Amino acid sequence: MKVLLINPPLFPIDRYGSDLARVGPVTEPLGLAFVAAALEKRGDEVEILDTIALRYRRDDIRNHIKGKNYDVVGITMLTPMYLVAMEVARLVKSLGDNIKIVVGGAHPTLMPRETMEENPEIDFAVIGEGEETVVELIDALETGSPLSQVRGIAYRESGEVKITELRPFIQDLDTTPIPAYHLLPMHLYRPTAHSYQQLPSYNVMTVRGCPFSCIYCSQFFGKKARYPSAKRIVQEMNLLIEKYGAKELHLQGDTFTANKKYVKELCQEIVNNGLHQKIKWQCETHTRTVNRELLEAMYEAGCRQISYGVETGSERLMKLIRKQTTREIVSEVFQMTKDAGIMIRAFFMLGLPTETREESQQTIKFAKELDPTWAQFTVTTPYPMTELYELAKKDGTLKSFRWEDYQSWAGFANSELVYTPAGRTSVEIKKLQPYALRSFYLRPKIIIRHLRLMKSWTILKKYLNGGYLLLRSLLRR
Repeated sequence: MKVLLINPPLFPIDRYGSDLARVGPVTEPLGLAFVAAALEKRGDEVEILDTIALRYRRDDIRNHIKGKNYDVVGITMLTPMYLVAMEVARLVKSLGDNIKIVVGGAHPTLMPRETMEENPEIDFAVIGEGEETVVELIDALETGSPLSQVRGIAYRESGEVKITELRPFIQDLDTTPIPAYHLLPMHLYRPTAHSYQQLPSYNVMTVRGCPFSCIYCSQFFGKKARYPSAKRIVQEMNLLIEKYGAKELHLQGDTFTANKKYVKELCQEIVNNGLHQKIKWQCETHTRTVNRELLEAMYEAGCRQISYGVETGSERLMKLIRKQTTREIVSEVFQMTKDAGIMIRAFFMLGLPTETREESQQTIKFAKELDPTWAQFTVTTPYPMTELYELAKKDGTLKSFRWEDYQSWAGFANSELVYTPAGRTSVEIKKLQPYALRSFYLRPKIIIRHLRLMKSWTILKKYLNGGYLLLRSLLRR
């Protein structure tokens, strides 16, 4: 069958003029690339249309689809891109009622019935991991076999939304083909500014699932950490180096070091194949899952940056959000990481449930005490079907169900926050985000540190872009 997979815009289709759109990250839609590879293996004719990378507007999308006679169009979506994704779905339907529209990704996985009922343009929703489900769905559409036998989908029958039995997570990730990078405009991708020192820089999915239970996470990939084999990861790294000229890689996954033994094996495989001399890489993980020996092995294998989710400087709030760490552990791990020669990117959240003004300041102060290379401060956003979302609905602090407003960078937006802790105001929390960035970055020691990191035109350019965005946002306040 002829299949088009669309990565829809993050912003309304004809609004690409925002500052974030100009200087923000543009990263590969790996979920679509995995699905595309599985469909190509089935024998289908597949395309990926990454409207974000290509900066496509409405007419561009229409011209791409018109006259192509696609059998199926798949659209991925996160919660903030829900309305734009549906705008794309309506555009597709206007070009041919016979085109079957399939949506997938985090939002329809968490809210399949609501997504289907609110949008008659959608024919199917894929729930959970898509590689096996989409292949079975396309098989059913081609052969006319019962849709009720396809696990992990929502579909319509006599006008009623039906949801089939959930599909188990894929246990052997080596059975999934390497993502179809050849269908993507690889030359257009760049990570977020504090995630790279050299370009090209690409992503490799290394772990699905996380054993922790933070209340703000939907655990899309489940609680068990699942990894491809080390040989499979090295094969993919080699492809990105040899074919696409990668100079840096992001070994992607919520908790990369959840399995220390696996990570040591992977590091050894990287060294054995000489990739540590060709590429530098980074990852994200939890402070409870590393030790000095592991960090040293990671550095030897080419790891030069780790992102840790700290979230708050308040011990009380750490317990409340079930972070399963302490200020002491975080401080010790940050020092061990620095001792190993690895830079740190730290994530913090502002406006957590019951957070007081004093605790907000405590978080900003703790960020400066930890002294990571980079600090990212986001506004707490209760995404659908998380424990935080249910808590906010219950206590009345959830203010909006407009999915386009569910943005962790809402401090730089004109809209009201969808959530604020009891006793706090939207205006106050919004001001905290740029204030935290100012407080952390506009210090002499940090300015000097980052001046020393400017060793190429690529680095200078990203600093200028980031500085432009920060200055514009501050001047508006």
